[in-house]
Amino acid sequence: ATAAIGWALGMERLVLLLAQAVPLEGQAPHAVDVYVVSRGEPAEAVALQVARNLRQAGRSVELDLSAAAFGKQFRRADRSGARWAVVIGDAEAQRGEVLLRDLRGSGSESQDDRITLAVLYERLS
Repeated sequence: ATAAIGWALGMERLVLLLAQAVPLEGQAPHAVDVYVVSRGEPAEAVALQVARNLRQAGRSVELDLSAAAFGKQFRRADRSGARWAVVIGDAEAQRGEVLLRDLRGSGSESQDDRITLAVLYERLS
């Protein structure tokens, strides 16, 4: 019997992750157009559909399904570099509305627009 020790790294996965995190020289980092924030089961279902439709329209979308507090999700949205945040709570989901927040505007609450899903797709397509 010979004593031994072993380990595995998964080098291919590491290389793929690094390529996503650090753009190659001369390439611009991947920008997110829209960050979708949701809270609650009905809201998450609508958020999935909103993200899918915006992606089909050619937008780069990041979807936060962490169920974290809205404040934490907004901090993530801001760090993502996204121009727009689409906010969906259970009440908005029931009404077929979303709150569209301009993350690169003046930052005041007056920048928020409560709009229907149809208007959202029209504005961001």
